[in-house]
Amino acid sequence: MQTILLLIHVVIAVALVGLVLLQHGKGADAGAAFGSGASQTVFGSQGSGSFLTRATGILAT
Repeated sequence: MQTILLLIHVVIAVALVGLVLLQHGKGADAGAAFGSGASQTVFGSQGSGSFLTRATGILAT
């Protein structure tokens, strides 16, 4: 049982770190290296900002 809980925590932690790294910072040029310019068409006119913010909030709680 402890192994399952540890595995779940590790997966959530890695996902949370990944979501934080994908978000646009004040210098949004780093996000362009990961192809986030094309993600604006996938996530709608607002881009991936609101989606990634919501996903980060959900994983953090």
